[in-house]
Amino acid sequence: MKKVSLNRFFVFYALFAIFANVAHPITPTMFTNLGYPDYMFGVSFAAMAFLVFISSPFWGKMGDLYGHSKIFAFSLPLYGISQMCFGLSTTIFMTTLSRLFCGFFSAGTVVSSMAYVINVTDQDNRGRYMSYYAATNSIFSAFGYFIGGVLGNTSIFMVFILQTGALVISGALAFVNLSDPVRKKYTYSTSSINPFQAFIDMKEIMTATIITFLIAVFLTSFATTAYDNAFNYYIKAALSLPSSYNGTIKAIIGIVSLIVNFTINIYIVNKTDTRKSIVIVLLLCGLSSMVVPFIKETMLFFLGNIVFFMFNAIYLPIQQGLVTKDQNTDTSGIISGVFNSIRAVGMIFGALFAGFVYSLGNILPFVAASIAFLFSSVISFINYKQYK
Repeated sequence: MKKVSLNRFFVFYALFAIFANVAHPITPTMFTNLGYPDYMFGVSFAAMAFLVFISSPFWGKMGDLYGHSKIFAFSLPLYGISQMCFGLSTTIFMTTLSRLFCGFFSAGTVVSSMAYVINVTDQDNRGRYMSYYAATNSIFSAFGYFIGGVLGNTSIFMVFILQTGALVISGALAFVNLSDPVRKKYTYSTSSINPFQAFIDMKEIMTATIITFLIAVFLTSFATTAYDNAFNYYIKAALSLPSSYNGTIKAIIGIVSLIVNFTINIYIVNKTDTRKSIVIVLLLCGLSSMVVPFIKETMLFFLGNIVFFMFNAIYLPIQQGLVTKDQNTDTSGIISGVFNSIRAVGMIFGALFAGFVYSLGNILPFVAASIAFLFSSVISFINYKQYK
């Protein structure tokens, strides 16, 4: 029976977080087995992020028009099928093409899920639920990494079978069990299904303060993507560790992120000025990511990464809370689409940069991520002054 319920939504979002991430720890192994050049880990991710950028405002508009729970349920199985195509690809062209489709349907799930949380919460509680949203993503993504990493040691193909089947079933169950709040009725028009029209609609919400905020969003997304992509590949290519190590490390990071989201993040949202606090958080991200690549001892390297990912887990729910803080249900899809698109642009450039500079020096992506975090801290401070 369909119902407007955050509890039900978080169950399905947790399933998405698990099974959307089971293939990530095995991707470096798959690329190595196929003999792909080092830069392909960046190109592949950038192709996915490019379609996220192009399609995010479109999915936001579609959610406003037809209901965000429907878009979420629709995108899940198609994302799973796209991932199966990715798993079956054996050439650079087919791998890149399949990642484009993955990006398109991944955007549908992410934008619609974020907009759904906006729609069923009020402004006073939204920051808290955005922390829950981020915590759900962190812990269950880590669980997905762990499953994929362990299963990938036995069979890479079985990981994609599991992923596709689980996402198709999750989408069907979400369609049956989720519903949207009563919303403003939108008039159907051909422009509504034009993805580029959604970019034009952004002008309704753009101000100087929001533009400055989105610059910081771009920089943090660039930094996180460059760091994360290089880290995943570094474990396989530089340290020669199996995919299970990647999965286990990300599982530990996920547990740390969960603790952080339910303690530090809740405190920041409830007790501090979040526009001021995020400046400090991003500064800590920059400083920790600057130190880590110069640690040569393996265990200390992993411990340093856990510290970095702890700080990294703090900033995103704060950003999500800030961008949705003053929004109503009439603009939830648009603002979610804008935010996700700008993050996708950062992912594109972060992934490409990490992929192409990795061969010049495997610590360069980490250094670049640190610089981007420090710049984003400065931009966020400017944004804080704008609001003051």
